[in-house]
Amino acid sequence: MKRTLIILVLLPLFLIAQKQDISNSSITFEEIEQSYLSGLQSDNLGLKVSCAYFLGEIESQKAVIPLMRMLRSAETEQERLIAALSLIKIGDKRGVFLVKRRAEFCDCERTRRFCKNIYTAFNNSKYVEDFNYVSEGDEKFLELVANISQ
Repeated sequence: MKRTLIILVLLPLFLIAQKQDISNSSITFEEIEQSYLSGLQSDNLGLKVSCAYFLGEIESQKAVIPLMRMLRSAETEQERLIAALSLIKIGDKRGVFLVKRRAEFCDCERTRRFCKNIYTAFNNSKYVEDFNYVSEGDEKFLELVANISQ
């Protein structure tokens, strides 16, 4: 009896799910970028930090100014660190310059040290290979960040 009830409930859901073919979705890069940009305005810290990270991953030029604003005036350290990382990943001169300035003049010691290390990694050719891990997002990057933030 219990199995029959479960099958009767799940079968229609399964059939409905099959009808919705998401492989033909026509979501464009601009729509994704705009979605991440609007996520930066959220009050949810996790959403804001995730959007900032992924804007760096997709190297969004439209995100440079909002990320610079986040790096300058964010309330939490997590926001500032991810904003700095994303600005370096994007590689825009304005964002890289701000990360350099934050490495010199930031009040928060951890943010200053992190900005200094990622700016150095960005500029020095001997760290180019390590910095490429930042773009790939694998375990080596997590090791690198753990060493930087200590």
